[in-house]
Amino acid sequence: MDEILDNLAEGEIIYTTRRNTNYLFSSRSADGGLRYSINQNKKTLPYDTIISAYDNSIIGIEINPQWYQNFNAAEYTSRPCNLSVLKALIARTQ
Repeated sequence: MDEILDNLAEGEIIYTTRRNTNYLFSSRSADGGLRYSINQNKKTLPYDTIISAYDNSIIGIEINPQWYQNFNAAEYTSRPCNLSVLKALIARTQ
């Protein structure tokens, strides 16, 4: 996963919604996670969340809303769009 995060380029599309809204990579955050934008909105996805989701996916745990809520309910509530980004990042490893 670190290699994927390290190789993201500024402005790279990391996820596209069904309505063709692009989530664009901005930069790595101070904790090693990532910053991205949706239209004019800036979002962050913490490194711990990314790595936990990736590690859990390796052992066959589905990364879904229930997983995210159990992992960090506050983050799930305040940044629900992160779930789509997590899934997109994990898909790049397969």
